[in-house]
Amino acid sequence: MENEKLKKTTANVPTLPSPALCIPGTTHDTEPDEQQDLSKHQGRTRSFPHERGIWASYVFIDYGDSDGWLEMQNECKMLLNDATTTLEFNPIDRMHLSLTKTFTIRHHNINPFVANLREQLAGRRRFRLEFSGVQVYVNEERTRTFLGVRVAEESYGALNTLVTSLDECLRDYKLPLYYTDRAFHVSILWCLGDREAEVRKELPALAAVFERVYEEEYCDISQQVKTLWFKCGNKSFHFDLI
Repeated sequence: MENEKLKKTTANVPTLPSPALCIPGTTHDTEPDEQQDLSKHQGRTRSFPHERGIWASYVFIDYGDSDGWLEMQNECKMLLNDATTTLEFNPIDRMHLSLTKTFTIRHHNINPFVANLREQLAGRRRFRLEFSGVQVYVNEERTRTFLGVRVAEESYGALNTLVTSLDECLRDYKLPLYYTDRAFHVSILWCLGDREAEVRKELPALAAVFERVYEEEYCDISQQVKTLWFKCGNKSFHFDLI
């Protein structure tokens, strides 16, 4: 969902670690399921093996409640699933833009880490992002394919500033920093397997969908970013911008 490093493959397709595909909207105090049941996760596998007391986490901007993003997602899904009977794309449950890699943190460090995040993000101002098109991505294991919407490069300034502050928090806990070669995007659809060749054939039609929906829903898709989120296992914390 993703916390995703983008690298060029021989087919010029970025690869990325598997993002989380479901983001709870509320805070829960229970640990994630200890056993992985593929039937409950549409064939997806964990990027991290489960270990009690260590939770997969990341910081992100949430786009899951945006009507404009939902329309973009639905129209791209219909196009891809109609284009060929061999493609079966699924919607990302809560669309988001990751500002950190996915990392693991121990339970006893969660509250101090959140306090550190609040200190780093205090006084941060709201901002608006522009988007520039669609791109196909595959995860590093090449077990899933994603369709994402790229952030326009002119909007990287605000995101890079945030990432620098978040990296300070991560560094204090000896956690992995964000990538230096950045390609910010919002993943909107996924399917099992490495299907990049098939999706690439549909990119011109998908680009036309993006241009039309982005023009119609610009104010919603590029609305001000007012809140950042930190997801840690089944816990979610929000940080309001001013």
